Amino acid sequence: MAHCPSCAAPLDAEGICTACGALSRGFFRGLELGRPQITMAVTRGLDFYRLLEVATDADTHTIARRYRRLRVLFPDDPSRLAPEVARRLELLELAGRVLTDPTLRRTYDELRVGDTPPQLGVVRCIACAAPLELGASSCHYCGTTRPATPQPPAALPEIGPLPTDPIDYYALIGLTAEHLGLNTQQAQLRTSADHRFRRDLRTTSTAFIRPPTPEEVDAAAYERQRIALIGAGGDPAERERRFQELEIARRILRDERRRPQYDSLLEAFGKGLIDRGRIESLHQLQEAILAEMQADQNQPAGDDQSEGLIHQAQGYLAAGLPRDALPLLRRALAVNNPHPDAHRLFVQAALASEDPLNLGGHVLRQIVRSIAATNASGEQAPDDAALNALCTGLLARDEGHDAQAEVHLYAAVSQQPRLSAGWRALAALALTRSEYDRSIAHAQRAISIDSQDERALLLITAACLQARRHNQAREAAAQVARIRGGEWQIDTILHEVGG
Repeated sequence: MAHCPSCAAPLDAEGICTACGALSRGFFRGLELGRPQITMAVTRGLDFYRLLEVATDADTHTIARRYRRLRVLFPDDPSRLAPEVARRLELLELAGRVLTDPTLRRTYDELRVGDTPPQLGVVRCIACAAPLELGASSCHYCGTTRPATPQPPAALPEIGPLPTDPIDYYALIGLTAEHLGLNTQQAQLRTSADHRFRRDLRTTSTAFIRPPTPEEVDAAAYERQRIALIGAGGDPAERERRFQELEIARRILRDERRRPQYDSLLEAFGKGLIDRGRIESLHQLQEAILAEMQADQNQPAGDDQSEGLIHQAQGYLAAGLPRDALPLLRRALAVNNPHPDAHRLFVQAALASEDPLNLGGHVLRQIVRSIAATNASGEQAPDDAALNALCTGLLARDEGHDAQAEVHLYAAVSQQPRLSAGWRALAALALTRSEYDRSIAHAQRAISIDSQDERALLLITAACLQARRHNQAREAAAQVARIRGGEWQIDTILHEVGG
């Protein structure tokens, strides 16, 4: 019989202690924690209740079941996970281990709500590095004030349940997923929309051997949303539900990070592999999209929550998870007179979460506004001028003003020569003008900054193909294949770029 790692009482069939409620330590691959590790997490702003999406007064059984629902989304052997996914798993296991052990949880709760910032050994002054006395409000030697530690925010409100039946989002918006090598019509997947709604939307579907582009997804989804809003029949609540479901489909299928995850689920569903783990994966994907939609609606946090949201976002950024920080920072920016740190961190998170060349206009405009707000507060960062010029140039590019875009982009790389995104943007702009030598030269500047810059190599490949420099194109494609690894071949890369 297994025994509790906390109090040695017997564990029940679910691996939960029958006496104190602790979860078997075996769930955490031998993860050992104590006050120093928990203190470090609190000082970084990590909120374990938010990470697991449980209430602060949830019992251990509830937390344990929630942890296992999230843990099943990751493989048993995490050694080959991508860095960002590995960091997410590390945070998940840290939160699960602490909140399912009564002793560790009491320590965490004390640190989380304590009035005094947690101490990690010797705390030193940020100005002169002298040790600070316990509880001292300022440095004894230079008088620098001890920095305040914002309190973590309360848990977010629970998100209502979403449909988790196997659902073909391609079919929902009128596309087919033939790039997956399966006939989704024959797979007889059920959508959560009713049959009458599906009949209203029935038109000739467009088939794609390649995945549909974001523009094609947008066009198809927006047409279905228009029908959902103005079509005959249905009460307002039903119309809103249909619109929301189409928006979830649009955001999943146009996202280069989420679509492959969904495609793998859809392939499995088409083969009849509808197990609990895959259903949970789909549910988590839907929840993430819904949370993003709620953030985009500018639902502001209360002024008392703003500092906590900023602190939690700092924790995500420190853990290398900028995408998780963005929804929190959007809420922090939605309050009246947002804190300058919210603007500064939003710029950092937005530019780290995605290649700037792929950011939408609304994100680019918010970055420009945030840089202006940061400068107005007197906290201008060294790269702000270059980043502002970069985003302004990308906005001009999106609006079709190529001459203005070029001026701003050159200003960006002049102020910060190691701004690789600026060189890539200039390379892409030159390529649209058939200025192949200039495009290659700009892309090579980006590669000199980062030899693994896949997008710059793809730009060189495209420029060489269009200039009929096939040997150079193959050399660049070979470098892309080496970066991607696996089964990628040079001819595959060339076909991807050249069509």
